Amino acid sequence: MSSKAPTLATLVASAEWLPHQLDVAGRRVLFVRLAAAEIRAASFLDERVLTGTREGAWVPLAELLAALAPRPRAAPHVIFHVGHCGSTLVANLLERLPGAIAMREPLALRALAELAEELPRASTRLDEARWQTLTDALLALYARPHDGAHVVVKATSSCNALIEPWLAQHPGTRALLVSIALEPYLATILKSPAARADALRFAPARLEALHRVVGDDGVRLPVLADAEQIALGWLAEQARFAAAKARFGARVARLDFAELLRDGAAGFARIAAHFGFAGDDAALARAWHPDVLGRYAKARDHAYSPDDREADLAEARRRHGDEIAAGLAFAATLRERYASLPR
Repeated sequence: MSSKAPTLATLVASAEWLPHQLDVAGRRVLFVRLAAAEIRAASFLDERVLTGTREGAWVPLAELLAALAPRPRAAPHVIFHVGHCGSTLVANLLERLPGAIAMREPLALRALAELAEELPRASTRLDEARWQTLTDALLALYARPHDGAHVVVKATSSCNALIEPWLAQHPGTRALLVSIALEPYLATILKSPAARADALRFAPARLEALHRVVGDDGVRLPVLADAEQIALGWLAEQARFAAAKARFGARVARLDFAELLRDGAAGFARIAAHFGFAGDDAALARAWHPDVLGRYAKARDHAYSPDDREADLAEARRRHGDEIAAGLAFAATLRERYASLPR
């Protein structure tokens, strides 16, 4: 980190200074300096953007909130998703349109989501009013244009507790909710040890969300196998997505990534129009391009085509067929038990 100390006014005014990390216990926020080109180049805005030469500054939370209080409320458009479902590729495609820039998984959103999940509990670290003030402040900072480009944030898959407050408090924002069908989702998660570990780590919060949907806490995590926990997490997010669509209507678009691949450029044009990034045919063609579609979205220097994806899924089905079947059966059992779950 650089020893330079930017003023608070600079941190608030300049979009180059990104709120990176929220330290709740320390009541402070870490800002890091990232030019628009660096944001575009970063696969994810997490710990990997911190380098030895990166300029940064910690700011006391009380001072930051006071500085932002007079500013109008704002929030960027946003992509939420179930994880490992093509959402990063969607963000990469959108970023190629004129006037758009994608922020992929800003780290501070994870802390906001963890706090949001705490709100119903007696042990919550912030009450709802303070949490909303903090969330409004950080979203306003993310919403600042970068070199004339408007932001669409792609949240981490653990951040879906933010959907309702994000849209309810910011009526000008729109959201895209990305998922895939349960069978390929199970295959995708089970084939990757890292993805499996993430899904199991998120399972407790997703089970709590599912309990709230069905009005019953009869489903218990310790007795469930990995595939069953992954399936219940998928069901919980589908229920959350359905509730958001029912409440916010046209401001929410739902996307099955497999359908996007089938629909091609026409499907992508609908996503661009949803966010107000629609360009002419030439601009859409430049965005929906083999240079993006033929690359692994999370590491764009690696080739990875739709055919490669299908080959990976076929191998996962061969190796994890029994687990996939168990996950599908468990989801069917839950749907039979609880009519409130999406069909």
